[in-house]
Amino acid sequence: MSGRVLALVHGVRPEWRETVLGSLLPAFADRGFDVVIRDVEDEPLSEASGFDLVCVTGSPDSAYDASLPWVQLELRYLSDTIAQQVPIFGVCFGAQILARALGGSVAPSTRPEHGFVTVSTTRPDLVEAGPWMEFHHDTITVSDVAEVIAVNDAGVQAYVSGPHLGVQFHPEITPDCFSAWREGFTSARSGSGDRSVDTRALAAEIDASAELAAARCDRLVGRFLEHAGIGVTAA
Repeated sequence: MSGRVLALVHGVRPEWRETVLGSLLPAFADRGFDVVIRDVEDEPLSEASGFDLVCVTGSPDSAYDASLPWVQLELRYLSDTIAQQVPIFGVCFGAQILARALGGSVAPSTRPEHGFVTVSTTRPDLVEAGPWMEFHHDTITVSDVAEVIAVNDAGVQAYVSGPHLGVQFHPEITPDCFSAWREGFTSARSGSGDRSVDTRALAAEIDASAELAAARCDRLVGRFLEHAGIGVTAA
């Protein structure tokens, strides 16, 4: 089959939009999907019903920031997407704003995470233990329509609701993706701009873990598609 994925990015310069998808892009492309990228902050969003799934990616901003008009627009868009029964795969900020669209909440975390961690998972057939790359300052509380399937000491790491999946971590991380966080976001809060984080050491860890991280991302995409009931060509 030939399918279509709508990938939503947030305030990313055009030349970095494919790169910021990291290993998600080849994971979808290798399964026969055409990936259409739209930036929520400055482009009209395509009707979700024209896609097999919507993949919502990261942002340096917060899903509860009422000063950002596009956050409310995206919430309404995701609510409509859920109503149309189009599966959503939310990554980091994407998982946070999906949680809000499902009736949950997002708040500042008392335990921000930066770097690779393992998680406790009740659904290793869908989300394995990792290690997974983390880079976030907020935390998710899910509503009663969602089931938490992975956690660690910092909080919720993955949840499902019907065909939808949200993951707090970044399965897509690659060395080039990490560069895109630093260079590609238009926000002053760049994706790796926290001065408390040793970005040089983290970049070295990302580089050393690149092959295994890409393989984990590929498995996660395949398992999500199976969970959502989306047929694919052989990877």
